[in-house]
Amino acid sequence: MTDMEQALTISGGIFAVMMLTQYGRRKYDLHKVLMPIATVSAVGYFYLKGMPTQHVDVVVYLVGAAIGLACGVVATITTGVERDPASGHVHTRCGAGFVAIWTAVVALRVAFIYLAEHNTWFRDHLGTFMAEHQIVQDAIAPFFVIMALAMVLTRVFLLLARVRLLPAAGAAHGETLTQGSSPVRG
Repeated sequence: MTDMEQALTISGGIFAVMMLTQYGRRKYDLHKVLMPIATVSAVGYFYLKGMPTQHVDVVVYLVGAAIGLACGVVATITTGVERDPASGHVHTRCGAGFVAIWTAVVALRVAFIYLAEHNTWFRDHLGTFMAEHQIVQDAIAPFFVIMALAMVLTRVFLLLARVRLLPAAGAAHGETLTQGSSPVRG
């Protein structure tokens, strides 16, 4: 499999999982937390188990993690979190902004691989940059995987924090508990 085919397969797969499990109004439960983590982690394990770990490679991975963190923050900002007043269940809402950030991330990865394989100017400049900074070619795939992991994990943990900040079930409609009594509407 060429690098381009690999990039399309992995990026397309992660994009599909994120859209199929997160897009729209979804009940927020353990499955919605674990599915993206499991998918990216499975891909991550395959690509990260033999990754180069020289000093410069670690710096490259930290840059990937920082980019993923920033994209994860944007993906979280574009995700609404609400508690259903009738059932008390938490739901997320992901719309055009969520699709846009994921599309941009996937498109940039695919464009990078495409240009590295098919554009002489880009390939020459990339090669020169990598040689000058002693970055090995085998660090590129882990960079993108770490970026995706950071993006997904950032969103997962920020959503968990936002869910914890939601009013408790019933509190959104003015229900209060008085000592020794059942919930009453206030």
